[in-house]
Amino acid sequence: MCLIVDANAAHTFLAAEGEVRTWLFGPRGNPRLVVGGLLTVELQKLEVVRKLLVQLDRAGRLRKMAPNAVDAESKALAKRAICHSNDLQVLALAIISGARTIATYDEALIQDCKNPEILSSPRSKIYRHPALHQRLLGHASSCGVKAK
Repeated sequence: MCLIVDANAAHTFLAAEGEVRTWLFGPRGNPRLVVGGLLTVELQKLEVVRKLLVQLDRAGRLRKMAPNAVDAESKALAKRAICHSNDLQVLALAIISGARTIATYDEALIQDCKNPEILSSPRSKIYRHPALHQRLLGHASSCGVKAK
């Protein structure tokens, strides 16, 4: 049960108390925040998120992907020239980690996430409205982490 949070949504979902933070530290399932490559750097620009990443890592709730693997997949996506967004690192993280629940407000990234040429098996789910999308935090088919 993994979640990728785009840098444009970090203020809402990681820096502020709310459903995502409650889920990440909660007893239900086996939640993980997936980070790696440039996304990690972008998230760490917010001090509160940087501290949260340390807490999640200590709690075993942070899944860190190797920066070189994320960069290589980003370059492969760039070569294919099929992406509308500039968030190749987020897409690369989803591809290599298997995480398919992505928190973002970026419409171009959402379009890329819905493109089966980029992400499929399983298809991605977009989390952006906690009241409407709470069920996505229990999405069990992502990233090979088994629920407890």
